[in-house]
Amino acid sequence: MSDLYAKSDIVDVISSYTTLTERGGNYWGLCPFHNEKLPSFSVNREKQFYYCFGCKQGGNVTNFIMQTENLSFGEAVEFLARRAGLPMPQMVDDMRFAQIKQKKQTIAQMNKKAAQYYRDALYSPKGTEALKYLKNRGIGEDAIKLFGLGYAPDEWDSVAALLGKEGFSQSLINESGLVTVKDNKQYDMFRGRIMFPIINAIGDVIAFGGRVLGEAVPKYLNTKETALFNKRFNLYGINILRKQRSAKSAVIVEGYMDVVSMFAHGVKAVVASLGTALTKQQALLLKRYVSDCYIAYDGDEAGETATKKAIDILETQGLSVRVIRFEPGQDPDDFIKKHGLSGFAEKVKAAPGSVGYKLNCAEAEHDLSTEDGKEAFAIEASNILSAIESPITRERYAEQVSKKTGYSQTSVIGQMQKKSVNKNISTSNRYNNTLKGDNTDAQTAFLSYSMANTRYFEKASEDLTAEDFLTQPHKNIFSALCECAKRGIQPTYAEIISELEAQEDRNEAAYLAGIEVFADDPSAYLEDCAKRIRVNKRKAERAELFAKLRGASGDEKRKLLADIGRIDKELSEARLNE
Repeated sequence: MSDLYAKSDIVDVISSYTTLTERGGNYWGLCPFHNEKLPSFSVNREKQFYYCFGCKQGGNVTNFIMQTENLSFGEAVEFLARRAGLPMPQMVDDMRFAQIKQKKQTIAQMNKKAAQYYRDALYSPKGTEALKYLKNRGIGEDAIKLFGLGYAPDEWDSVAALLGKEGFSQSLINESGLVTVKDNKQYDMFRGRIMFPIINAIGDVIAFGGRVLGEAVPKYLNTKETALFNKRFNLYGINILRKQRSAKSAVIVEGYMDVVSMFAHGVKAVVASLGTALTKQQALLLKRYVSDCYIAYDGDEAGETATKKAIDILETQGLSVRVIRFEPGQDPDDFIKKHGLSGFAEKVKAAPGSVGYKLNCAEAEHDLSTEDGKEAFAIEASNILSAIESPITRERYAEQVSKKTGYSQTSVIGQMQKKSVNKNISTSNRYNNTLKGDNTDAQTAFLSYSMANTRYFEKASEDLTAEDFLTQPHKNIFSALCECAKRGIQPTYAEIISELEAQEDRNEAAYLAGIEVFADDPSAYLEDCAKRIRVNKRKAERAELFAKLRGASGDEKRKLLADIGRIDKELSEARLNE
């Protein structure tokens, strides 16, 4: 694993997911795991860890890939090994990893078989109405073939029977998302629906979406989450966008049919989220292939709400955003069928940027024929503009707001500056991670210093156990350090973090790794911290005994008092009793 970490510099890896800027010895950027406008995501090249002061997520390079790519530990190691041109580390190539990998491969095989079955059914007598429906929607043979569209016959167990006949185990069929189980009997999940295979960037069929032909509900049905499929990490149409190597921008729509219809009418770079609001992981996936995007959601209130959320998510990941707007009740499929590719091109040309779109929405919500409406719009517009970094861009939009409201450009800019000053005051000095050698937090100081100076840990920890630490993450980090010491190694930060199984523990370890602890005599400092940890543990036990004493009587009370007396004696001998 040490070779893998040496070849997988964490700054280089993370830079392909979010823009990092060096400042104060660390690299800073917008966090890939939560929506933010000010960078609170820190990466340390020397220690090879990351930590976000906003969402408190942290870890080493393997943990980052696990979170961003939705992979298991073994899969993340394999991902990094391929990236670095290294063989898979032997210690990770274990049975559990092999089982997970095999399960995913088997589900992908089942999905491929099902996709072939649905495709054949579409061109059989059972699929006559479904094929007619697609043709009436303007979906030709080329698009049907490219997207692998099919039809799930209105039968109870045709796919379940097919998979059983192919020799797949009943337990894995149940986990595939292709069937549902009731009263110990398998039934097809999709029946009487046009089928849209969901294909990942490398061409595996990972799931399905199904659209009902009649009026049944739900209108669209998606594969449940499986070992292979998590809708938050995938985009419909990403496999086709990946092949559009010359594409610099992509259109984001809401549904499967929007994607297929727009492609059939000439819009080749188009994707959709999978039955849910756009996620940060989907934005990161999109960023691999394009730098600009056009949001083209439905022209209704829900579409507008989803657009505003998507803008923030996409821009946080560094994508340039413009918004294509439709009339109320209209969607991209409706528009392009009526107006064709040339009409859509005009929409693209007229699409405002994210700021222009937000200002248009704010203007529509206020009556600018009244003074109160103008004032409310000017204040809301100033709040929108305060997020813009470029002073030139701010001034351009401030001038537009001034013309619409009658307030001076100076007043609009002044309102923006007031917002920025308040924001800066509330966020200043929030990442000060330095501890002096005063032992104000003995556990934090002990673990932070031990991680940085592992050669002193074994001696300093002789009289400590994991149970001397108050929180579970601290217990587990101490145990990981003990395990490394037992094996006679002096681990790096990345290797210590790899010893931890729970994400909560890795988050805390990354936080501790970012703390600078200063001490003139490392051995004496750690030994003093260890003494304080033991004393604090005894004080906590003493407090618990006093709490029990309030309701005790007789022999129980005498025993509690005796126990308190013994602890008092120990604390007195330690000369640290308060």
